[in-house]
Amino acid sequence: MKGLLPVLEVHGPNGELFVVELLKDHISIGRFREFNDIGLEPDPQQLVTRKTHCILEHEADTWWVIDNGSVNRTFVRREGEVEVVHGRAPIQDGDAIRLLGLLTEDGQPLYWELVFSDPLKTNRVVEGPNTTYLAYDWIQARLFRIEGTHRQEIRNLRPQEHKLIRYMDQRNRANGNVPVMCSYEELITAVWGDEINHIESEINHLVYELRQKIEPDSNEPRFLQSVRGLGYRLETRG
Repeated sequence: MKGLLPVLEVHGPNGELFVVELLKDHISIGRFREFNDIGLEPDPQQLVTRKTHCILEHEADTWWVIDNGSVNRTFVRREGEVEVVHGRAPIQDGDAIRLLGLLTEDGQPLYWELVFSDPLKTNRVVEGPNTTYLAYDWIQARLFRIEGTHRQEIRNLRPQEHKLIRYMDQRNRANGNVPVMCSYEELITAVWGDEINHIESEINHLVYELRQKIEPDSNEPRFLQSVRGLGYRLETRG
């Protein structure tokens, strides 16, 4: 309904100003418009990640900002306080997503600020601990599902499934064990290397088969999550 959609009011480091209505549940934010739903240009110092610096995601009546393993991190300004986003963070009306946009000659940081406005007033959520999770053992090269004190090995992984898990877990570990959204392009390379003519539907099929093995309910995946139109995110712990 027009006038009730949440919006981002985008303020740039050089006085740029524009407004984006949030028409989808997954909004990618990065440097270039051709790769993202919201492009933060100009960025002459290349401080914003070219493809998907962060993602804004609507889930269970709450909006979340998710850092995608960016070099210069993602921040949230709330009521005068600025916090680093570790993994994902809920946002509510009046909060601002901040991305480093410019370093001045005297070293002062200037930011892109994307102020979130929600006429329906999204409520703040505090996440409880998740006692069920995936863990990949790099020494044994095995994947386990941990439920409380119970440790169950996920067996019969095909080589392609194994490659996918290893790559995505490696990306998470390099990001401080915070899950990273992996694009279709990089997943295709991780699984098939230099082989040509592999397409996104092959990754989708691989994910479908893998979910049958790792998810308690493959119809409601909690570990291997889709980021619509972009790729997948794997929830693992080191």
